[in-house]
Amino acid sequence: MKSRFGKYREIICVAAVACALCAGPQAQGVRQGEGALSLYQKAFSLQQEGDFYGAVESYREALLVNPQYGDAWYNLAICTYNLGEYDLCVEYSDNAAKYARNLTSIQNLKGMALIALGRLDEARKVFDDILAVYPNDIEARFGLAELNLYNGSLSSAENLYLDALKRDKKNRKALLSLALVSAEEGKDAVAERYVNQAITYHNGDAEVYYLASYLASKRGDLEDAERLARSAIQINNGYDRAYELLSSILYTQDRYAEVIDLCDFRIGRNRNQTGAWYLKGLAQKRLSRNEAAIASFNTGLSINPQDEVMRFALEQLVDSTISLEDSRRSKWAQYHVNKAKEYNRNFDGPSERYEYQKALAVDPFNASARQAFANLLERDGFYELYLQQLKFIKENDTTAAAPTVRRDENTPKATKTAQERKNDDTIEALESLMSSNLAHKWNVDPFYLDKTRWNIGIYFRQEAVQLLHADVDEVIAVAAKDIFKGVPSASVDVQTTAVAGYGEAYRAARTAGRDYFVVLSVNETERTFSLDADIYSGRTGTKTNTVHVYRTGNDRIAKSLRRFRQALLDMLPIRGTVLHNASNTLLVDLGKSDGVVKGAVFDVVKKGKIKTVDTGPGVNYNSNDILGTFTVDSTNEELAEGTYKKRGFYDTLNEGDEIILTRMPSDSSEVQSPDGNVVTDTRPAADSSGEPATKAAALAERESIKESFRVQAKESPLITMIQSIL
Repeated sequence: MKSRFGKYREIICVAAVACALCAGPQAQGVRQGEGALSLYQKAFSLQQEGDFYGAVESYREALLVNPQYGDAWYNLAICTYNLGEYDLCVEYSDNAAKYARNLTSIQNLKGMALIALGRLDEARKVFDDILAVYPNDIEARFGLAELNLYNGSLSSAENLYLDALKRDKKNRKALLSLALVSAEEGKDAVAERYVNQAITYHNGDAEVYYLASYLASKRGDLEDAERLARSAIQINNGYDRAYELLSSILYTQDRYAEVIDLCDFRIGRNRNQTGAWYLKGLAQKRLSRNEAAIASFNTGLSINPQDEVMRFALEQLVDSTISLEDSRRSKWAQYHVNKAKEYNRNFDGPSERYEYQKALAVDPFNASARQAFANLLERDGFYELYLQQLKFIKENDTTAAAPTVRRDENTPKATKTAQERKNDDTIEALESLMSSNLAHKWNVDPFYLDKTRWNIGIYFRQEAVQLLHADVDEVIAVAAKDIFKGVPSASVDVQTTAVAGYGEAYRAARTAGRDYFVVLSVNETERTFSLDADIYSGRTGTKTNTVHVYRTGNDRIAKSLRRFRQALLDMLPIRGTVLHNASNTLLVDLGKSDGVVKGAVFDVVKKGKIKTVDTGPGVNYNSNDILGTFTVDSTNEELAEGTYKKRGFYDTLNEGDEIILTRMPSDSSEVQSPDGNVVTDTRPAADSSGEPATKAAALAERESIKESFRVQAKESPLITMIQSIL
């Protein structure tokens, strides 16, 4: 198997022997009877077979014998590049350059490693320096082309690949890169022409057929894609990427039994193929073999616990098929509990509460997770919500405490744990303290209030074949819906089949009476995730907002979804309902948990008269439908009381009429951090015009704007695919 930089000049035998003769005393003890040359040759053979780990070991041994062995340094740099150790690759390239100064391949390799490290300006200088001395160097043009791709300039990259092709009309990488770039630009016929040229010139190359199959699947020609993938496998029956692509093509064709067989074949060759476990689980799910699918997902996650898409797929399947009392839920929830504790140690409050909420979504009766979440509510001063959580623990957690129960020797009665006694005392104290709150004063139980104000639909587009995670668009769309479960003011639903485009989504949303609908699309590589969400008015179909999220590192999908939720909620006005009216004093179903503070001013509008604006965020209503204004005098967590000032001579206010925020007090003590408290990112945060109403929302919007203007090199599936061309 060739490496990424497999096509480089091999050292001539005379030079190799000369370097080997430089072996010094340090050679003793490396390997009896082996010199630098033999170690180099062994390493080179391992490298050609794709065993980069073994090759690294032998190259290092050769360098112990002869630290000035330039080609050993160079090939060691190639191996570390292929293993993703880009810092080491740069270091080893610099060492190689000391002993082989005119080898441009060394500098090209260093430039590519710098790109991978995100040091794009340094990489560009490396390639420019090469072309200044060697204007016909093709590899340097490839490097500059990748830099242009990172900057989003497809046309500039295309021109550089064309320049390379002019200098070598059979160059495989130039042909395949042009095919990929053309396909990305929507020029399928041009892409197919380049692919056919590559097949003509390199018809014994498995990778050419693999990329031809990928492009055929991308344009939806699954029959041709399958044929080309099988051709790649016939040329190289050990080519796992071709097996992976073929299994994805078969999955898209609903040939699930064949997919399972192919995944089992890949797993038999390498049990650590988490992608095979994931796709096998999906295929089993499609065949309604749910327990088998859960087992496959579990195995895959035991190999790679950081695979967020597989974990979402598992938890969605568990949510729809496994009873709430199933003991396995506790094990699945424990992953999120452990992560929450890790975030607590790192003082990352928003991530900590998200993980506890995920744990409770998986296992609602998990006493330790619910207690930890309740403690977060207490910390932020939400004592009514804290009390609800404690009552839930007391009423439902009958088994979790059993292993730690202590029994008095003289009585069979079990004594309570310290935490249970503390909770009982806290419940009694809080109930006493709340006997004079608004809920008791007006005889209203906030727990039974219907606070739903916004009806939102989520739809998604889907690629014909996805290489990393099949059905990733559907899995993420469902996850985007699930993240709104803790948002009482928004009813969010998802269509679990892909839409062809905007028109189909608009028709479905308008038919369902949505206030807004979202069309999601996602892109992922092994190290990055991006989510694009176009938000439209469900009434007029006009675009309201666009959200672009790009994240790298661990938990990048969870962080992207949280950012998406915050962006959507920040454009929704704070909106409530009049519950009671007594002598121009109103009780409404908004409170501190909704971001409402003393001095907030609302318009009171006839029920059903508030509509989304035609274009952009915000709402409008006819001035004739305004009944008056409401100013908040006091708040609890779920309720607010205040003064109603009617408009006109007659008081026509009815219970059930609506209120819409127009102004927050300028001296509001609303939290100034976008992280906020435990409920900040689960509530609408705009006024009637769609502008941020709270300081936290305004700060979050400013941070979002700053992020959108920040120049950032973004990896994409196109770049990853081009980088994979050997």
